[in-house]
Amino acid sequence: MAASAPDPAFPAPAPSRASALDLLLGAGGAYLLSIPLLGWWAGRAGGSDWPLALVWGLSILVNAPHYGATLLRVYGRPAERRKYARVAGWATALLLGSFWWGTWNAWVGSALVTLYFSWSPWHFAAQNFGIALLFLRRQGASVSTPTRRLLQASFALSILLTLLALNVEGSSSLPAPTRSGQAPRIDLLRLGIAPGIAGPVLLASALAYALCLAVAGWRLTREAPPRSLLPVASLVLCQALWFTLPALAQLTGRFDLRTLAFTAIWISAAHSAQYLWVTHHFARRRGEAPRLPAYLARTTLVGNAAFVIPAFLCAPSLLGGNLSFDAGLASLVFALVNLHHFVLDGAIWKLRDGSVTRFLVRGDAPEAGTMPARSGALALRKAIWIVFALCLGVEAGELLRQQAQRLGAPKLASRVLDGLAWVGRDHEIARIRLGRSFLEAGDAESARREFARSADAQPSKAAWGGLGRALERLGDLPAAARAYEAGLAVDPADAELLRSSGFAHRRLGELAIARERLQDSLRVDPGHRRARHVLRSLQAAENPGVPEGEPPN
Repeated sequence: MAASAPDPAFPAPAPSRASALDLLLGAGGAYLLSIPLLGWWAGRAGGSDWPLALVWGLSILVNAPHYGATLLRVYGRPAERRKYARVAGWATALLLGSFWWGTWNAWVGSALVTLYFSWSPWHFAAQNFGIALLFLRRQGASVSTPTRRLLQASFALSILLTLLALNVEGSSSLPAPTRSGQAPRIDLLRLGIAPGIAGPVLLASALAYALCLAVAGWRLTREAPPRSLLPVASLVLCQALWFTLPALAQLTGRFDLRTLAFTAIWISAAHSAQYLWVTHHFARRRGEAPRLPAYLARTTLVGNAAFVIPAFLCAPSLLGGNLSFDAGLASLVFALVNLHHFVLDGAIWKLRDGSVTRFLVRGDAPEAGTMPARSGALALRKAIWIVFALCLGVEAGELLRQQAQRLGAPKLASRVLDGLAWVGRDHEIARIRLGRSFLEAGDAESARREFARSADAQPSKAAWGGLGRALERLGDLPAAARAYEAGLAVDPADAELLRSSGFAHRRLGELAIARERLQDSLRVDPGHRRARHVLRSLQAAENPGVPEGEPPN
């Protein structure tokens, strides 16, 4: 059967062969090669999670620059700002307003995070599909409309499987307690699809996905030269490994993909590297980024600033609501930056756009350089870049803090954390861990300070319990008892807090409160020997006929 007529909207340019770098970065070949290596390493090291410092390093040096590349593309030149004024202005204002509202209203914050989780797979799939077409056109393929639509449908169906897995019944949520202690939650607003419905939809979607992919592949072998099929096959495989296979694994429970290669940070890093490959090529052909190191430095500064500035401005101590960084603000910032990136990305990367086709597909010669800016504009740019450099310093401080904690240097970690707190980056969980480290080292005063800062930012039972233990070590028993009671206000059924409160009140001579707390603790944890023995001692004090005894340790 003869191949279908080519799509006139997608004419083929003069063929050009894909380089090894194109295949490794643009087509996702580096990610595919990493899978067996990471599988071997995980088996050797016995782990399925990346170290936290490496996760943060990938975020700073790979993921953030790919957001920065979009911002430079849209806001970097006056002509681009005018061209995308509507999306760069109004859409940005709408997202920023929703983000600020979400720091005050848990439902709005939940909607923002849910929108990010639902849109993210579509964004990844659109990039994979767009780059597949780019490779086909670069290498002289004239792809017909039916073939293009079938290939596009396969990418869309893989995302349908992912959304099905995201919205199936029994999914967990993201806790986000506030400073007030009333603990509203930022949840993923899932549809809660029943398994009885999810099963048939899963089967139908999987069959449709396989059919579209098979027919599109068969048609491509007839319409495109063989050399153009390797990058397309690599992108199709990446799409399947990023979304189709994990969705089937979650929905069927037949196999486990909790390995290093399938973690979100590694897939995001592969996607980000792919995006930087495209954007640098475009910028270089336009004469804006002749040198890769300078381009990556600029995108790194801009991308990290996009994460730091909103969190700083909308911290509880400034313009934001009650959400601290650990308790939900970080999730909202991540959703904001990604959604903004998705909106801008949809506007600027269209193969029907003349400039995109000229520089990405045809490889036209670079444009002439832009006119030099005036002195006033240069001074403003310099000030902006200094602010961006300071933002990168904040992210580097996060990495330093994590490494200091990991290497057992709590004093250094505490000092860095104090500096981060000035820009809305205090970490309640990190302070709890530091407090425990100081307690183990016998430094009760430093432990008290860390637990108190954590409790002030987020009134969790762990923070109040740690503060009570530190105060007991310092000999301030009344303050310790108040800390335990504050922890019980957060969780009245915590057995450890009930016991600690009971023991503290007993030492203070408040026997009625001590007895009540210990009785409550034994209802939660009836097997605790010391609590039971101390309760008997209290009862013996009320009834002199019963010997008190000495509680065991």
